[in-house]
Amino acid sequence: MSRIVTFETLDEAARASFPASCRLVALHEHGDTGFALFNTREIGAPYLYEVYFDRQDGRWSEGSSSNGPGWHRTDSDGERGVVSKWGEVPRGADRAQVEFRGRVWEEPVANDAYLFLWWDEPSPKEHPELVAFRVDGEWVRQP
Repeated sequence: MSRIVTFETLDEAARASFPASCRLVALHEHGDTGFALFNTREIGAPYLYEVYFDRQDGRWSEGSSSNGPGWHRTDSDGERGVVSKWGEVPRGADRAQVEFRGRVWEEPVANDAYLFLWWDEPSPKEHPELVAFRVDGEWVRQP
């Protein structure tokens, strides 16, 4: 029988998930759920990968992961979760806009990636769509 490895902090759990050569792009905590976005490629274009973490009895452990954004269940009955939308950004971009449920959301970009998270959401019928990047001070719509 295998034993699940646990950690005192979300940061420790996230950094143990991948080799040190993989860069931690973003780390977020919401209640007993954690989210980490990694760039798993050392050079060249980013290869982004998301990992979810669970806290039980005050200790963090790795949960599911994916190489694409989407919805992840965070409650035991499967009704609520977190919606993620992320990707790489063009050179010179400092902000990104995403449309979700009829509203445009705007966030700064960091570490060559954009990231949007919506917590405590039901599984969406429609997923967030990238709208634009602000590049060198000008908004550039995305196809």
